[in-house]
Amino acid sequence: MSSVPEITVVTAIRHPRLRYVLRIVGDDLGYRFRFSNDRSVFGPRLPRYGINYGGEGPRTLPHHPLLSGRDTGPADPAQLSEDGLPVFCMTKTGPDLLACIFYCLSRYEEYDAFTPDRHGRFTAAASHAVQNGYLHRPVVREWTAAIGRQLRAWFPTLPAPRRYGFTFRPTYDIDLLYAYRHRGWRGGLSGIRDLLAGNGSRFVSRLRATRENDPYNTVAALEDLHRKHELRATYFWLLSTGTNRHDTNPYPIPEAQRALIRRLAATSSTGIHPSYLSSQSPALIGQERKRLEQIAGERITASRQHFLRFRLPDTYRQLSQHGITDDHSMGYADRSGWRAGTNQPFPWYDLLRERETGLTIHPFAAMDVTLKTYEGLSCGAAGAAIIKLAEGLGRYGGPFPLLWHNSSFAADYGWAGWWEMYVDLVGRLAGWEGVTPDRAGPSRPGSDEH
Repeated sequence: MSSVPEITVVTAIRHPRLRYVLRIVGDDLGYRFRFSNDRSVFGPRLPRYGINYGGEGPRTLPHHPLLSGRDTGPADPAQLSEDGLPVFCMTKTGPDLLACIFYCLSRYEEYDAFTPDRHGRFTAAASHAVQNGYLHRPVVREWTAAIGRQLRAWFPTLPAPRRYGFTFRPTYDIDLLYAYRHRGWRGGLSGIRDLLAGNGSRFVSRLRATRENDPYNTVAALEDLHRKHELRATYFWLLSTGTNRHDTNPYPIPEAQRALIRRLAATSSTGIHPSYLSSQSPALIGQERKRLEQIAGERITASRQHFLRFRLPDTYRQLSQHGITDDHSMGYADRSGWRAGTNQPFPWYDLLRERETGLTIHPFAAMDVTLKTYEGLSCGAAGAAIIKLAEGLGRYGGPFPLLWHNSSFAADYGWAGWWEMYVDLVGRLAGWEGVTPDRAGPSRPGSDEH
């Protein structure tokens, strides 16, 4: 097996920010960056590949003060480079692409004062990416590739960068497993509201659900779809303490849901969906995680925030304190695209403590509610938008996670046609992995076949 190419970096900068971003860029390219005074690695040997960071001279990458630990304030407007890349963090010798990468991955702008939305979230509209038109581009991957091209121009014998295959990853937030069934007195009150509102079709569906189907009970059909395309899904379960308008699945949950969680744990990945109120009461994260562990019979270390409600650095610190090692909340509720500029998982950098942490961040491309409610897209237009995001990964490859809800196929709740679109979409995205689909069609959602 060939060894990883090592690239020596000569620089006066020794800040943790620079070490962090060089490690991430190196991991993506398949190289290892070492500082020139790391004698435990190099000893007296001269490096085969050596570059400078900052200063002047040949083989020098520009240095921006952001990677020296300075507070540089809001990023300047992006410019287009000669090869069409949006760039900022400008220096007198050009853009510092390493600093651009750090700015996006660290979520630097989210530490500044901002006007939150009604759920306390940083909005896409306030982001540098939206204001400069690059939210739908995996710019961190693009900048990394540009650095790789520069390195190979300097060192023609340097091996080609690592290549990644496209990997579709379906993920689901289970806020409420059933629309009607197992709802007790709450379901009865909702039925009365349907009648008073003149929503007869929903009332009839509610009655039928007691005997036949429930419009939110789509997991069996989703699992059929995953098996057909050899996909492994991740399910995030909301197990809130009490109920409110945002936490609609109070614990304890029905035995049927417990059995489903246990069954899915054998064939899919399981994560907690911390309740809306956990943002104000972080102890709830640990309580809800332990509940899920007891039901699933396994250790739970993955999480995604309900309503994508998180603030930096507090939420990520709280998740880490309660045993979470992988968070899947990195995306916007109000716009689809790459919030951190990348589709690759990356370690969270705590900007206030100036250190890389053990929490891994998993970005996602788009959410169903974002496409339909915030962006106002039809199901057909939403499918096309997702395909465009996937195509944007181009030669970069890597994971392509989508965030969906089991409830986002219910025709009575405004989702007519979305199941058919989703089945087609999953087939197309799974096919990009080189998986050959069989001829069997998936069962309809809402069935109790499994």
